[in-house]
Amino acid sequence: MKKQFSIHLILFLNFTLFSYSQTTDSDRAFGIKWSGFVKTDVMYDTRQTVNAREGHFNILPSVENLVDGEDLNNQSNFNILSIHSRIKGAITGPDFFGMKTSGVIEAAFFGNTNETTGEFRLRHAFVKLSNNKIDIIVGQYWHPMFVTEVFPSVYSFNTGVPFQPFARNPQIRITTKGKFKFIGVLYTERDFQTSGASLSQSGIPQVHAQLQFGSVKNTIGGVGFNFKSARPELGKDNISSTAFVAYLRSRIGKVTWKAEATYGENMTDVLQIGGFGINGNGDYVSNSTFSTWTELMGDFSNSNMEWGIFGGYAKNGGFGEAITYVNGFFGNSVESAYRVSPRIGWKSGNLKIGLEAEYTNAQYGGINESGDITSTTDTVDNYRLLTTAIYKF
Repeated sequence: MKKQFSIHLILFLNFTLFSYSQTTDSDRAFGIKWSGFVKTDVMYDTRQTVNAREGHFNILPSVENLVDGEDLNNQSNFNILSIHSRIKGAITGPDFFGMKTSGVIEAAFFGNTNETTGEFRLRHAFVKLSNNKIDIIVGQYWHPMFVTEVFPSVYSFNTGVPFQPFARNPQIRITTKGKFKFIGVLYTERDFQTSGASLSQSGIPQVHAQLQFGSVKNTIGGVGFNFKSARPELGKDNISSTAFVAYLRSRIGKVTWKAEATYGENMTDVLQIGGFGINGNGDYVSNSTFSTWTELMGDFSNSNMEWGIFGGYAKNGGFGEAITYVNGFFGNSVESAYRVSPRIGWKSGNLKIGLEAEYTNAQYGGINESGDITSTTDTVDNYRLLTTAIYKF
């Protein structure tokens, strides 16, 4: 494993040495510009959690694990990790049949699985074509329900999961320009996949359509629709599901307000509560999930200090009918969850030091005869105290 990592690192460093500069008749400079950040997080949890990468990507407090009347998950955890650090290369080059060209390659040390924590992994890699009417992206980029103009600015790397959809996908994306934008995406799955089913084996790409209005400097909002068809098993029928998203970001004086709501079925690929089951006839049935979050943030007057507060809520809508099997991300266990997370940070030059408190509450349950999720166990909660240092370059 160490040898493989060393090879990847050497190849990457060799690639960083390849930087060129040239000009065209318009004197536009071409080449590659490197940026990124070094980030270290110090984390303390009052309870064991459902997480990824040694607890760094915190999701929910773990369900009770009773042994002789003692809850073994009711124990604290502490860690210090720098695996969120990343590097990004923004590439520019000559026009392509009258369209401006650019590209991005970005990687981090987060690994692709818990076993590869600390290893180099690909985050984004795409080519972009632009003119005064449209942008076209081909490659790996954010899932369209992760709206880059409106997402939580929390210090925690979980970025609001499981209340905020989170994934990166290989895709073809077209975005029109203007005060009213249309965003159309065809995409598949790789690092973030539907639990228990294959999108590629379904033979049908995911489809997303979104309408967006406004501008990031003032007020921006939008609505989107998503369609997915995945195949749980070769020789079996596909299971199709839909999802909807609505979002808004606005500046009120010196305060920025953000809000988003999603409703969908079988949304495990974007790290949402949900999944699918099989009914008495052997047919696949999707689980439904509603989630919402909001955030207020701003800077203190005449200082280099910033503040923010995030709140999120998720509700498991169940299956709507009796099922005999469940496959999914908490599809049969979390009835609802919520989170409140205030933060404060100090900024100077390229360095920021931040302090964030995160309280997450989860109500675990079970599935009744009607396919609804019921609260059958006690509520569990976790307090996370996070201190972060991030140096951008």
